[in-house]
Amino acid sequence: MDGSFNATASRLRGRSVLIVEDSGIVAQAVETLLQDAGMVIAGTASTAIDGERLARGRVPQLAVVDFQLGNDVAFDLVDHLHDLGVRVIVVSGLPICSPRLANAAAVLQKPFTGQELLGALVCATRSRLTAAYQ
Repeated sequence: MDGSFNATASRLRGRSVLIVEDSGIVAQAVETLLQDAGMVIAGTASTAIDGERLARGRVPQLAVVDFQLGNDVAFDLVDHLHDLGVRVIVVSGLPICSPRLANAAAVLQKPFTGQELLGALVCATRSRLTAAYQ
C-alpha cells in the first residue's frame, strides 16, 4: 500500500460500511478494498430489499450502493439509508444526474479507482453537503 492509501485509510479505520452491489466480482473488490482500509463491513447485499434489511439490523455509518440493481434502481434505497442517518456513495456504470439522488453524499461513475472511492467516503464523513465525483 502506498502513502496516500494509508493516509486516506487512516480516516476511515473502524467506520462501518454497507455494500449493496449486484455484481459479485465488484462487491468482492469493494469489500476487500474497504477491509484493507480498516473499515468494518456491516454487510453485503445484492438487492435493495436485502440492503434495507441489513441496514435496519445494524445501521452502518456509510454505504456504497450500486445505482442499477438488476432491474431496479436505488432511489428508494438511497432515501431509506439517508433517513437512517447513513451517508451513501452511489456508484454507477452510467452517467447519472438526478434530483432523486439529492440524499446521496456522492456519485461515482464506474470504473473508478480505489483511491477515488476512499476519497468519496472520507468526504462523506466530513460533510453534510452533496458532492458529485464523475
